[in-house]
Amino acid sequence: MKVPALVFALALVPFPLASVRQEGAAPHAPEQAAPEYVCPPCGAECHFTTYRQPGGCGVCGMALVPLASVPQVGVLVFPEATLSSSLTVLAAFASANVARVFTVADTAEPMRLADALEIRPQFALGEAPALDVLVVPDGYGLWDDALVVEWVGAAAAKARAVIAVGRGAVVLARAGLLAGERVPADRFLLERGAELAPGLQFDATLAFRRTDNVFLARDAGSALDACLGVIAELGGQPRAQQTAAALGHAWKAGAEPGETK
Repeated sequence: MKVPALVFALALVPFPLASVRQEGAAPHAPEQAAPEYVCPPCGAECHFTTYRQPGGCGVCGMALVPLASVPQVGVLVFPEATLSSSLTVLAAFASANVARVFTVADTAEPMRLADALEIRPQFALGEAPALDVLVVPDGYGLWDDALVVEWVGAAAAKARAVIAVGRGAVVLARAGLLAGERVPADRFLLERGAELAPGLQFDATLAFRRTDNVFLARDAGSALDACLGVIAELGGQPRAQQTAAALGHAWKAGAEPGETK
């Protein structure tokens, strides 16, 4: 039997099945991402393993919780960051077990901090989860990195709390934050702060200051006070007191903003 030429030609034309839809049928709703579950912070690496359904942690056996219920603390790291401020905040939050704490950088490749400690940041800027707490440690030169400054501004706008240590306040200022604020200052900021961040007032008599959801610390010791204040808000004052005791630090709960030491 001969096939008509027109029918034969039509048979050769590709016809995508995905374009076929019954008249009046509703389009498919976009698929929503399945919720993720994690082990609550417990001091082990297992709380970075995610699961697609509730149950028990495969490592420690603790009951899984929704990832969205666990506060996310991101500590920004860079080669010129001071070890004292970077490691202080990491140690405080990691030992408190009230949040999932990790490092963030403009690269996920290994880097050397202060030319003394090599680390591999856990997240690059574009891959980091939304932060509940952003920490900008003390260090030099980060305020000249436009990409990082822009990311800091966006992350800080969504965070529940922001901690800036020493020159980290300059990064916040370059990101459009802290206009007109009094900032705890060391000798470097007293000498060059007005040049680097003209909108700030630098005060050497301040060791720690809080304004709204921003915690400003002059140095690593004061940064620990700032961390404990945030830990108290995330997990309660008893947890903050326990963390302070474990770190051998005499913490004064409820210190007033602007308190001098």
